[in-house]
This record gives sequence, structure tokens and C-alpha cells, in this order.
Amino acid sequence: MSYSWQQCAWPEFRFELVGIEGVLIAFAEKAGQVSGVLKSLPDGLRGEAILDVMIAEAVKTSEIEGEYVSRPDVASCCVISLASIEP
Repeated sequence: MSYSWQQCAWPEFRFELVGIEGVLIAFAEKAGQVSGVLKSLPDGLRGEAILDVMIAEAVKTSEIEGEYVSRPDVASCCVISLASIEP
């Protein structure tokens, strides 16, 4: 499998919605459910949950690209990066 940017037609990437509409709708529904759950959490827990999701996504994305990173390393990097952002 190749990446989108490795396709001969890149960057004029095209796709057909037929066949993926159901998947997109299911994703949107799940995203809405996750958003609702997060909004219902107290602030402290909400922050932890969002951080957990960010870390899981970073680890999964790295795996997709063939790089394997440890969850604790990603967590440490996220915490340091987020701590440096001023509200």
C-alpha cells in the first residue's frame, strides 16, 4: 500500500464518495458520541481523557508509518509540549 502523496496524480488527489459515505457517516456519529462523553466529564477528567486520546492517536499514526514509539515517551512529549502553551 502506498501513501496518498506517493500516487501518480498527487497533489490532484481525487476520490469518489460512493462506497465510503457509510463509513464517513459512522465516523461522524462516533466522533459526536466521543465529543458528548468528553463534554459530560469534569474539567480535570476531560483534560486527562483528551490527552489519552491524543497519545493513542500519535502512537497509532506512528505505527501506520512504520515507526514504533513507546506510549510513555509520547505522553512525556505531549505533556511537555502542552505545558509550554500559554492559555
